[in-house]
Amino acid sequence: MPTAEDRPGLDDTVRRACARLDDAGVASPDVLFLLATGASVLAEHLDDGHEVELGEYEELPLPWRGGLLYAGRLGALTAWAIDDLGGDPDVPANGPAWGAGLPIWLAASAGAQILVHASAGTALAHERPRAIGSYALLRDHINLSGGSPLHGLGESRLGPLFPDQTRVHHVGLRDAATSIADRLGLTTFEAVAACTAGPALETPAERAMLARLGADVVVQSLAAPLIAGAHAGLATLSIVAISDVAADTLTGSNGTRPTNVADLVQRASDAEPELERLLLELVPHLESAARVLREENEA
Repeated sequence: MPTAEDRPGLDDTVRRACARLDDAGVASPDVLFLLATGASVLAEHLDDGHEVELGEYEELPLPWRGGLLYAGRLGALTAWAIDDLGGDPDVPANGPAWGAGLPIWLAASAGAQILVHASAGTALAHERPRAIGSYALLRDHINLSGGSPLHGLGESRLGPLFPDQTRVHHVGLRDAATSIADRLGLTTFEAVAACTAGPALETPAERAMLARLGADVVVQSLAAPLIAGAHAGLATLSIVAISDVAADTLTGSNGTRPTNVADLVQRASDAEPELERLLLELVPHLESAARVLREENEA
């Protein structure tokens, strides 16, 4: 097995993997669904689908060689869906920084115009309390992870070293998701996400600080895909399923209540059916947005 020193850089890794996927007959995507909540929710809806075991792609860095790529069509939309494994705490920290966002560059190089990311997170103390089971649609984010997937990419041709992050989050797709959610009876709100490193949960003081900084929600391991998406030139829709509310930690005789991680995991799992409905209803809007973005890029 190649050592870290032997492995190719980002551009070569993407070139090799794209060539292998093309040889395998995997269609070029319009959109990448990178779902920390589980990509399998979309797999059964894909027509002309491929299921690619990324473990066979030795050029890919960990953790992606432990995942699956689902590819196929949703209506007229060609989609790739992958579990977001970039924040896996079991992955050694000595891998390349760009490894956390590898599928984003891979999809963009294969033709994708849009990144749809879904994750679970905590709603912070706010004037208008946010409920568990609601969904945050991101309008901006704050990188507090202490790192960037762009470290070491000064010579990459897959994007600018200093990408414009003022337009990462696509307004039209966020508005469409809000309208669809209203029709489906789902509660949504626009939010700024504090992107932390994890895997430790935040202290009450840290959550209070993040709220004062202007964040509405806190999500672990979200900075890398958002920054990679900006570098790759993808328009992004980021959805956060609220599995915890910060105010809940401020109850009890000693001023705090322990967070039950098993409950958080279960709540994130419970959100999958609703999130699946939302994403499927969003497909026509993704089709239109991808077409417009492609025309703009080709102009």
